[in-house]
Amino acid sequence: MIEQYLERLFTWGSLENTERGVEFELKNRLIEAEFQGVTTARLDEEPVDKGNIILELSEDERYTADEITPENPLELDLAETVQVILDRERLRIGVHEIEIGLRVEGYGEVGFVTDDEITAEDLIDIDPGGLTVEELRELADVVTEPVSLERLIEREEAGKARKTALQHLETRLQEAEPLTEEEMVKAEVSTKDTGGGLVNELLVEVLESPQRVSVYLAAQTLGSGTPEEISSRVVFSADVVESTLESLESEGLAEEEDGEYSVASPVAVLQKRQNDLWNVLRQTL
Repeated sequence: MIEQYLERLFTWGSLENTERGVEFELKNRLIEAEFQGVTTARLDEEPVDKGNIILELSEDERYTADEITPENPLELDLAETVQVILDRERLRIGVHEIEIGLRVEGYGEVGFVTDDEITAEDLIDIDPGGLTVEELRELADVVTEPVSLERLIEREEAGKARKTALQHLETRLQEAEPLTEEEMVKAEVSTKDTGGGLVNELLVEVLESPQRVSVYLAAQTLGSGTPEEISSRVVFSADVVESTLESLESEGLAEEEDGEYSVASPVAVLQKRQNDLWNVLRQTL
């Protein structure tokens, strides 16, 4: 139960690359909570050192993960948000797995795994004219996304007397590997066959977590499939996918036959939640 609550802390669509590193938002959507420490942080299964994790409540209130302890807890009121800043190399376009472990007052050490997507809009987008050649070279050395490097090259070419970093940028672009077919499939799962936009936003509200939405969309894209087949299209293991599908099945949003799962259409999912909410309302009147 607490794990499902923790997963709802994550604001889907908030993952982005910034000049500070990789950032995303957590928002307290249910009850007041006291976090007594950050025990784990991983991106795509790669650990992030606690000293490189910053929790920002406002411009004037920022903490490193090391500073949050049972004696100095981080309290989040209802609807309060915290920006998580990871000082690490920027992420490439596609879906990425995020794992966070926390020590929560009254529950001990708990955590959640979810995923979010980096799109072209989330890539670093700066004017190289505001940097010295040396600063631009240093920036290029940590950028791994071809689209970002191409942007820098175009703007460097257009600038006056700014040709000196071009060779370095072009070398970095040659070194940057393009997306694999698997990465492109995973990046497409969140919008394919759903109508995107408003429907996706509504699904997030109805299914309540990015993990459930990701598994649901992958299953819908396949039409039907085993947990292993669906797992190959998302960033979660087959066990996690199967437990998620079982949860959707218990809610009448998925069906299992001979080991293969299929899910209801997005419209049917939205209609069912509307009916459920109406039934709850009638019972309270």
